[in-house]
Amino acid sequence: MSRRRMDTQQIGWPGNTEEMSAFFDQRVEGYEEHMAEHIEDFDAFYASVADQLPIAWQAPHILDLGIGTGLELDPILERFPNARVTGIDLSREMLEHLADKPRPWIGQLRLLCRSFLDAPLGESVYDAVVSVMALHHWIPDVKLGLYRRIHAALKPGGLFINADYVETEDESSRRLAAFSAEGAGDRHLRHIDLPLTVETELELMHDAGFTSERVAFQRARCATLVGATSETSTLG
Repeated sequence: MSRRRMDTQQIGWPGNTEEMSAFFDQRVEGYEEHMAEHIEDFDAFYASVADQLPIAWQAPHILDLGIGTGLELDPILERFPNARVTGIDLSREMLEHLADKPRPWIGQLRLLCRSFLDAPLGESVYDAVVSVMALHHWIPDVKLGLYRRIHAALKPGGLFINADYVETEDESSRRLAAFSAEGAGDRHLRHIDLPLTVETELELMHDAGFTSERVAFQRARCATLVGATSETSTLG
């Protein structure tokens, strides 16, 4: 397979026809370096995901949507060495890269290569559902449906942690308008970036049934957002 390194010219503008899995399969080499260079406060951003999980859980069962090469796993498994993680991702190359990492916790992972838009997530299965830099490719209606499925997949008192790109109202609206104008399917699997505002993301969490929605970490173009399945959850 011909591989391309990540580069700043691939911005995922609406109209891009490159299929999502092919995009990341071809760019697995250099992906982690690219993220480290382009995410403001990279270490703090990824650590912010693990920091939201209550230490009292000890051995949580976690679903990771768009797990990729698992950049978020080191801080999670350091905090919870007995955690079990189910990871879903479209990119087989990314999953193989993750499976080859020399980590003591590799045997605690269950990896599935498919789209989480239609993968069965189950009901009341997980203590937490996390997603890092993976959900910014779809319009609000599609995300709302996914967030409702995530809510159902969580145990009572469970947490949904979404760490992702965010945008200003103007830029988000511009991208969504361009995507709408091209007439593509809403549940597409192409590499198109449609980041929303923090406010819109929190509203979607609320509409999906989550409570205590909050911003745990935020920089100019990324944020970690947390929602609970009930008011009795311990956040952070």
